[in-house]
Amino acid sequence: MKTFQVCVLMLGLAGLANETRAATFCVSTGDQLRIALMTASANNEADTIKIEVGTYTQTGGAPIAFAYSTAQNFTLIVAGGYVSHPPQMCDQQLDQPEATVLSGSNTKQVLQLYGSPGTIGGQSLSNLTIRDGYATSQSGAGLSIGGAGGFTGNVLVRSVIIERNISTTFGGGMRLYTEGFANIRNSMFLLNRCGMSNCAITATVNATSPATTRAFFGNNTIVGNQCTSGSSCTATGARLGGSASALFYNNVFAANSNGDLDLLSLSGATFDLYYNNLVTRTGTAPTTMVGNIAYANPQFVDLLNDDFRPTLSSPLRNAGTEQFVMEPIDLAGQPRVNENHVDIGAYENGDRIFADNFELQL
Repeated sequence: MKTFQVCVLMLGLAGLANETRAATFCVSTGDQLRIALMTASANNEADTIKIEVGTYTQTGGAPIAFAYSTAQNFTLIVAGGYVSHPPQMCDQQLDQPEATVLSGSNTKQVLQLYGSPGTIGGQSLSNLTIRDGYATSQSGAGLSIGGAGGFTGNVLVRSVIIERNISTTFGGGMRLYTEGFANIRNSMFLLNRCGMSNCAITATVNATSPATTRAFFGNNTIVGNQCTSGSSCTATGARLGGSASALFYNNVFAANSNGDLDLLSLSGATFDLYYNNLVTRTGTAPTTMVGNIAYANPQFVDLLNDDFRPTLSSPLRNAGTEQFVMEPIDLAGQPRVNENHVDIGAYENGDRIFADNFELQL
């Protein structure tokens, strides 16, 4: 049932994107990206913004580097990794999230996608890096996505790296709110900081009835998130609350200074945890706990140099489940399943012990 519900989310986003009125933008500068977001917010069309590889910043005085705010009911799709071969523009996409960087230059919030209360326009973000955001009064210094109370659009964050963002309040990395479906998968939340709580992710997903699972977190890596200096915040990893039930699968939490995952159920919402690496959990007790492990050191290839692939001896290797929706490739663009089973986390172990048929030569 849960697998079917994840597919419904994807079909919903695709269906909205194929409306009669649709616009596509190919951008290669920060100014072009800002103009595309502003145009998309008011053109009464479903919009796709393709971002070429490169680093994008904003030098002006606006508190948000890249902002989209709409009262329309059309889908917005933003994706990075594009390369142009003039006269064909954005005609090739590389599966390299690190190649397209949106930066707040340590002075401003990086990206805000906002749907007004009462709107249903879906928001999709994929294949890019959001880093070095700074916010003093907003949560989600790196990414704020969704809307506020009454926003019912579906939200998809897929193959995105959110790293090294700082908020003085909540959600240094990402803030999310929706009353639709939320799907966060194949992404990494690294070294984000906050002054109060939920330094990697602060998310709220609400529903009229908790009977339907509406929030899905799968194959994400949440590592090294912590309080800002002098703060005493809690749950520095992720926090999910609301009246919608949620599913967590194949996620790895590690080295988050004050707790990995905080769950808050409203109106009877339930939480199911399948095959995660999770050391510290607070809040509402999950309804289902299957296949979870708890290793403080999950044995990444090189933690200090941001190589979060599992080693051959890692407990994450082959420890996940294929029961739910996965991407065909991992965050590094490699096959999602390398051996017999999927690994826990955003990255697969890349070693193939018998790839050279050595065992046949014994």
